[in-house]
Amino acid sequence: MPAGATAGTTGTTGTADTAVGWRALGIAVSSDGNRAYVVAEDHVGTGYPTLLRTVDTRTRTVVAQTLLSQDGTAGRPALSPDGNRIYVLAAEQLLVVGLATNTVLSRTPVDRPRALAVSADGSRVFVTQQGTAGPGRVLVFDTFTRSFTGAVPLGDPDVDGIALHNGGADAYVATGAGVVHLDLTSPVPTVTRTVQPLAAATEVTASPEGTRLYALGSRAAQGSGYELDPFTDTSRTAFTLGGPATSADTHLVAVSPDGGRLFVLKDGWKPSATVLAYDTATNTALPAADLTGFGLDGVGTAALGPDGHTLYLAGPRGESSYLKAVTF
Repeated sequence: MPAGATAGTTGTTGTADTAVGWRALGIAVSSDGNRAYVVAEDHVGTGYPTLLRTVDTRTRTVVAQTLLSQDGTAGRPALSPDGNRIYVLAAEQLLVVGLATNTVLSRTPVDRPRALAVSADGSRVFVTQQGTAGPGRVLVFDTFTRSFTGAVPLGDPDVDGIALHNGGADAYVATGAGVVHLDLTSPVPTVTRTVQPLAAATEVTASPEGTRLYALGSRAAQGSGYELDPFTDTSRTAFTLGGPATSADTHLVAVSPDGGRLFVLKDGWKPSATVLAYDTATNTALPAADLTGFGLDGVGTAALGPDGHTLYLAGPRGESSYLKAVTF
């Protein structure tokens, strides 16, 4: 266990951190683990520009940065399968950033975006869009023409996270009415069904080996995590963190590459922020494997590295945010 984190108990402060901006908003990690791409908001005078910073994880230095927007928030980025481009939702636009030149290749307006996912072949990006007077939708973005080519309504205005499954043939979308299963095999996705009996949800992630997905409940189910069976589109409770009053700040991080563990961030706004570990075979907590004590004032975003044993997280300490890598 490196300096700056401990398993199961509060740890000590490490020194090998990388400053990434005023407020970190999202992280993506390259397939070889050598690059971490951090979306961060800066505070410059009265402005809050958003940038993409590329961090060499071996030297722990920022090696490139790209201005995304002069103002406005942004979300977690997603890499193309070949690692040449990164997609980011920022200031109500879908941005395509070329990583060879660290430049924005295109900006496409999109109202009320929430989350995105890239198809396995890199040809499409799926963007969830919050509804207003009508239902939320999933938009289809063609990465060759760099334009939106279709949309599917989901029946509820509250639409949030999305995860691809079955080699990208299916998607599962968290909505205020439950997790909706989409068939992606046609140019415009179609709704297959809503997973039962799970109600409102905010986030969803897929296990890499394809046998299950996990979703976070919202509203009355806030603080509960659910295991989803993609073969039957049914769900069951996988864990409970104490209900809405004690688990309002809970986020899915990822399932390990071998599918054996689920990692969940809890209390990210506190110095006691903890990444909880769960055994996916038994849906039991593994408190001895929890990670905490990161030496930060909180954790704003986290991602699991491709080796399954390195956690990349970023959060504030004083007036800046820092990227930290924790190997476990």
